Amino acid sequence: MAQSKPYPKGTRINDRYELVAFLGKGKGGQVHRARDEHLGTEVALKLLTPTDGQPATWDEAQVLEQLRSDYLLPVFNADVVTGTDLRYITTPVMEGGNLSTAASPFGVTPRQASEWGQYVGYGLEKVHSAGLLHRDVKPENCYLDTNGKVLLADLGMAHKIDKNGRTPPEGTLVTVAPEALSSPDRHCTKASDIYSLAATVFFLLAGDYPVSEKFGYDETWEKVRTGQRSKLRDVAPHVSIGLSRVVEKSLSLDPNERATSPLEFANQLATATHHRRNWRRITPHANHLRCMVADSTKTASTLNICVVAEGNDFAVVATLDSGRRVRKHERTGVKASKIAQTLREIIGKV
Repeated sequence: MAQSKPYPKGTRINDRYELVAFLGKGKGGQVHRARDEHLGTEVALKLLTPTDGQPATWDEAQVLEQLRSDYLLPVFNADVVTGTDLRYITTPVMEGGNLSTAASPFGVTPRQASEWGQYVGYGLEKVHSAGLLHRDVKPENCYLDTNGKVLLADLGMAHKIDKNGRTPPEGTLVTVAPEALSSPDRHCTKASDIYSLAATVFFLLAGDYPVSEKFGYDETWEKVRTGQRSKLRDVAPHVSIGLSRVVEKSLSLDPNERATSPLEFANQLATATHHRRNWRRITPHANHLRCMVADSTKTASTLNICVVAEGNDFAVVATLDSGRRVRKHERTGVKASKIAQTLREIIGKV
């Protein structure tokens, strides 16, 4: 039954679900809005693309149905389409969108990213406590509910952990851990999920991944495998040293150097220090290379910090919303290689 094109509206699954609308397609399969005739409601139904060496039985299905947490999108049903090897999962339809959409194109404020990352960490801790690895933690698989809380979702790639603490390798290239790509002993462990969690928070802070999507597939693969990633504070200079250290540590090439559990990572996010002002990247103004803004406070106005071309070099211009320049935060004659460092120094003093 597996196919690359979306299944047509009206397709029936196991005499229970009728496909109503195609919602999207990702690495793991197709997602449809479906009518659940048993529950009398609409659900999100994901038809999972079969993988090489996939067992005939789906041992994880019952565990997925029993997983319940305030930080996990509940699985209503996990089963195999009758007469096929095609697995499916049904969950609530989430109208609030995912974190990839919420954080594009330049990320969110560090405090918001930290809060959302904690929610994802709590959900992942529950998955691990059930003896499973998620194996595909990424912004697209984290959904906002109507209360602004984040739910970790898309457990279709979840796999039971073996006696050696491992599972077969799996994941999305821009968030997968290096050990899942390193031949001949490719594998995933709990530390692999923690790497993906840290890569997700990196995206929330920067609007891009530790290894940017701008590279071709082969180059991205090699950079992830060998740990050739961007430094967080080069891409997002407004992130504090304390928060950056938390994220960078769990992106270590060596799994033993990462946080020991999703809960520990979440706690590290919760206790990380932040700058006095709440900074965020914004769409650059006309003819500006990079722009950031510090939100207003009770005692300070909104402050815009922008990088503009200045001959062969660059200048940093600081303005209030009124248009008034704030000269003490401005710099001239900045070399391209020093832009991130200069921005870090300015932001640290505001």
